[in-house]
Amino acid sequence: MKQKIDKSCGCLIEDILGESPQKSNKQQTIESVKKSDRLCPTSPQDVEIFVDPDVEKISLDFYQKKYTDGLPIVPPTKEKVNKFYKYSAYEPQEVLALLPPRQGKATAEKIAINGVMAGCLPLFMPILEKAILGMSQPQFNLAGVNATTHPVAICALVNGPIAQELEMNVGAGCLGPGNLANATIGRAIRLCLINIAGAVPGIGDHATMGSPVKYSYCFGENEEESPWEPLHVERGLPAGSSAVTVLGMEAPHNVNDHRSQKAVDVLDTIVDTISTAGCNNSHVPGELMVIMSPEHAETVAGEGWAKEDVKNYIHEKALVPVDLGDRGGRRLDKKWLKEDMVSLTRSPEDVIVIVAGGPGRHTMVAHGFGTSCESVTEALVLKDGSFAGSVRDYIKK
Repeated sequence: MKQKIDKSCGCLIEDILGESPQKSNKQQTIESVKKSDRLCPTSPQDVEIFVDPDVEKISLDFYQKKYTDGLPIVPPTKEKVNKFYKYSAYEPQEVLALLPPRQGKATAEKIAINGVMAGCLPLFMPILEKAILGMSQPQFNLAGVNATTHPVAICALVNGPIAQELEMNVGAGCLGPGNLANATIGRAIRLCLINIAGAVPGIGDHATMGSPVKYSYCFGENEEESPWEPLHVERGLPAGSSAVTVLGMEAPHNVNDHRSQKAVDVLDTIVDTISTAGCNNSHVPGELMVIMSPEHAETVAGEGWAKEDVKNYIHEKALVPVDLGDRGGRRLDKKWLKEDMVSLTRSPEDVIVIVAGGPGRHTMVAHGFGTSCESVTEALVLKDGSFAGSVRDYIKK
């Protein structure tokens, strides 16, 4: 009688999340798992990504090995990971980028694994891949972002039709909880930084206190209610295209102005909130993110202000006294001085103006990492030139 083979498997994905030896890679993995006292005999193709089906157990095991952000994860089974490849522009073992400080190889497979762990749908894979490519560009300076004691985090902004297809939140509460795409895409990016780049808090990530936005920092621009062209179009991509922009930003700070009826008054409230000592911009001027609600944007644009006018005004007015600005981690360069004041931005282009959110006369502002990080916009060009479907259709399957 032919013996029945138990196909269940409890192997971890340590060799996948880590760097496996190059020699006989698959055979090396097979032999190592066969020697483990946790595993049962399986065929070679069953041991690569399968994990213990006990979700609580595997979440705690991954947590103890510093593979998570502290929250429970979705076990990355082979079946779940394989679904992501349908939406990938790369082969599973193809290296998209090397991510510091560990110089980890960001393959499509590893990105998919972290996407599964974060709770992403396979549809989100193109955004994850482009976000990884963006943050790997030299001007983004991921090595500095990961290694600094400053609480800078990776913010991902999605533009274009793909945001609507994924049912991303671009309106009320877009920076908060409650939306699958916003929450899990941002989380997957952070898990990639932990597991591929090696940015484990206190080890590769040296932020003194960290930040809540290091869990997830992802939203879409409210293009329908914006009086101005969206960010990706401003940066040269065609209208109707989709893109993701990665930015190195602090957590956003609210600007509450319900009473101002004139554009200049609204902008002055925003400028006054931005102009604070102690941010990186006060001693190494760089990018700022200004997220205006549709109501604030309507007030400003209603008086004929173009986005360029807004950027120019904030650049000219966002200043702090020199004696306060020159207290940061790097000596203040005199070229940024305006008499006894220092500018928070190098040029109007450092002022990144976005329209998002819902009803309410609020704006949110976020300081950047100074001159040490510049945002990168990546076009989302899919295999057939169009998106593969909506979240709603995917869930119905």
